[in-house]
Amino acid sequence: MPEVAEVAHVCALLRRNILGFTIKEAKLSLDTLLFPALKTAKDQEGTLAGFTDKLNGAEVSSIGRHGKYFWMRLAKPELEPTVMLMHFGMTGMVKLRDIESHLIFMEGGGDKKVLDRAMQKDLSEGTTDENNTNKRSNKPPIETDAEAEWPPRFTKFELSLEKADSVVKKEGGEAEQALRTLDFAFTDPRRLGRVRILTGSEYATDDLLLQQDPLKSLGPDYSKAAEGDAVMKEEDGVDSFEFGDPDPHHHGRPRLTKEDFAQLVLSKKKAIKSLLLDQEHFAGVGNWVSDEILFHAKIHPNETISNKIESPADEILESLYNALIYVMEESVRVEGNVHRFPDHWLMIYRWGKGRKVKAKTKAGHAVDHVTVGGRTSCFVPEIQKPLKKRKGGEVEESQKKRLKKFKNEEED
Repeated sequence: MPEVAEVAHVCALLRRNILGFTIKEAKLSLDTLLFPALKTAKDQEGTLAGFTDKLNGAEVSSIGRHGKYFWMRLAKPELEPTVMLMHFGMTGMVKLRDIESHLIFMEGGGDKKVLDRAMQKDLSEGTTDENNTNKRSNKPPIETDAEAEWPPRFTKFELSLEKADSVVKKEGGEAEQALRTLDFAFTDPRRLGRVRILTGSEYATDDLLLQQDPLKSLGPDYSKAAEGDAVMKEEDGVDSFEFGDPDPHHHGRPRLTKEDFAQLVLSKKKAIKSLLLDQEHFAGVGNWVSDEILFHAKIHPNETISNKIESPADEILESLYNALIYVMEESVRVEGNVHRFPDHWLMIYRWGKGRKVKAKTKAGHAVDHVTVGGRTSCFVPEIQKPLKKRKGGEVEESQKKRLKKFKNEEED
């Protein structure tokens, strides 16, 4: 399932390429799974036609995201505030014709290609910073020639867009506008994606949008800092965004403070992996992101922290809080591009379940898997050992040594 980083990349892709474009033609199908509003509509065909009318002629004015949801805000004369809200489900994706995405689906051997490339290049492109992050240009990767077949397989709906570029001078002094066109497709092999066309004053701003179903039940998105920027920055009328987080604003739902986060964790009697996957508390966290967070926090995925820790000031909770923010922010900053992840991360080593030879991290630690709450979890047993029950904020000496050892490995 696309998680916070993959959704952020799609939003960045849209912001780089379709912001300011007008929908020339929307090709929608009468699909009650894709468009939930059609299920309860008395006149399904009429409702679908209404959706099409709202989309046709509308300009894409902004792109937003929260957790695993993302949206395009649409504008045209006499149209009430309108938002196309989307969720990928398990296998959904957005594709733009002749625009390539850098996302790599690691299942089915994709991880081997990533590891082979890392070994061949030895992360030689650019230098590394103090966090061992491969530093490359902040500019987006080249985005070309993505899809020879159009529409792509498993397309569920399409948009044809166009935009009039600046005036071009012709010979003889005449002027004309160059018209750019672009094709958009929403694909979904397993048909678990959802699309909503929302219209009304209650959707006039992104803050208001988050107060409505289905977003109102979501928790904070910890990739977004409380002081995030709510405005699409423009220079001379042109969007200046290049690469990174396309929508850093929390839209009125800031992440919890460290103290409130600690109280939340201590109030729950469930495995920490299952808690992190709860979208009502941690919007955007999915299977690989939760495993990455716990790897950096050095906590076993099946640990019920409230059974072992009493004090909200315990440094284990602080470590978990910091890991949550670090993984969320960093994965979004690089738009889920695994080639840009720090090379000590677990993510590129987590996909070898069932292979004869167990994967190992860069530091040489064996990677293993365990089922938690019905979900396969990846972890490193040598680092993520079960906690021992303690009172107050005391930390067992062996735990301190393990934390220090792992920190030194990250810095090497």
